[in-house]
Amino acid sequence: MFMVSKMDCILLHGWGVTNKIWEEFATKLDGYDSILTPCLYNIARHSSDKGLSFVASTLSKTIKKDSIVIAWSISGLIALRLISLTTKIRAIIFIASPPCFINKEGWFNTIQKNKLVELKNRFSRNTKETLLHFSGLVAAGDKFPSKINKRVQQSLANDTQKEILSCWLKEIEGDDQRSQFMKMKIPSNIILGQNDVLIKSKIQYQMEELNPNAYCTIVDNCGHAPFISKPLQTYNLVQRFLNDKI
Repeated sequence: MFMVSKMDCILLHGWGVTNKIWEEFATKLDGYDSILTPCLYNIARHSSDKGLSFVASTLSKTIKKDSIVIAWSISGLIALRLISLTTKIRAIIFIASPPCFINKEGWFNTIQKNKLVELKNRFSRNTKETLLHFSGLVAAGDKFPSKINKRVQQSLANDTQKEILSCWLKEIEGDDQRSQFMKMKIPSNIILGQNDVLIKSKIQYQMEELNPNAYCTIVDNCGHAPFISKPLQTYNLVQRFLNDKI
């Protein structure tokens, strides 16, 4: 059995929501020295640099002991940066989080660029309405979308984070961490939702081709947030992976 008693578990939230998104799932994690759910907006709030690299750099300085990182959605781009900034990361679990979020030549099953542009324009006009729309996208494809939508809405960001959220939307358009993912040596597990409308589950094959050592699993009958819709199954996948690979 994998022993994590001397390790921390760091849960990184995605775009559009706060660290409150982890409240229920965090209760299922046991055996760690500490369960940490940093608010990534707080890291960026007091700096003129709101970008993902700055957030990763600042976050890396707070990691004092061996840690497991669980990164959802866009925060996987932060987790990939952490690898080169600290030696304390023992493994990363990417949930619905590819190393590049935009469709490109030879890289599909992510977000079409015109859809991202549409989301950016929509966000600039009406923050609250766009966040509610995003909540619906997270829940889409789930067996119980209304239930998941309601849960996500309880953790949505607000107008005070608008500048940071806008920066991250612009950044992911050109952010491509595939080379870092390809070179990654630490154990990694990719968990995807079978019916995710944002990051299609077929991305599994592209990610495994990039890094054959990456271990990919798909959670059936759910969308972009399997840790919300199927927390126990997601937890079991995480633990099984750690037992096998660490």
